[in-house]
Amino acid sequence: MAITPQVASRDVTGFKVKGQIVYEGNPDYLPRTIAQGNPGETDFSFRYAYHCAYGMDNTHQALPLFNPLSIVGFPIGANTLVIAGKLDVYRGDALVKSYSATCAMDKTRNLFYEGETYSELRKRGLAEVRTNIEFQMHEDRNFFVNPNAGK
Repeated sequence: MAITPQVASRDVTGFKVKGQIVYEGNPDYLPRTIAQGNPGETDFSFRYAYHCAYGMDNTHQALPLFNPLSIVGFPIGANTLVIAGKLDVYRGDALVKSYSATCAMDKTRNLFYEGETYSELRKRGLAEVRTNIEFQMHEDRNFFVNPNAGK
C-alpha cells in the first residue's frame, strides 16, 4: 500500500470544523475532522468526493498450471486498486483550501489464496484516504481556529 501525500501521523481527536457538507456516500468514509453545522453558524462549507479505479492483470488462468513454482505458492497474478479522495473547503462561495490523498494497493494471488477481496481493499483504502486528509487538515488547524485567517 502506498499513500500520497506523506504526512506525519497525529492525534486529531477533538479537532472538528463545522460547516455545510456536500457529500453523497457512506458517512464512514467522510473525514472525521468536519461536522455538519447549522446554517449561519459558520461560513465554511465542504465538498468531499472519492473515486476508485480497479486494474486486473491479463494473465491467462491456464498459464499457472505450467509453472512448477505455482505449487509452492508463487504468485500467479496481481490486481491493483487506486483510491483518490478530495476535500474542498469553501468560505462563502470562494474555494479557500483543498486537500487530496491517493492510496494505491496491489493484490497478489496464488493457487491457494486469492487475497483480500476488492471490497475489503476498498474499505481499507477509503479509511486510509480519510485519515490522510484528516492529518492534512490538522496541520492547517490555525487556519480553521482563527476566524480571520485567510480573509
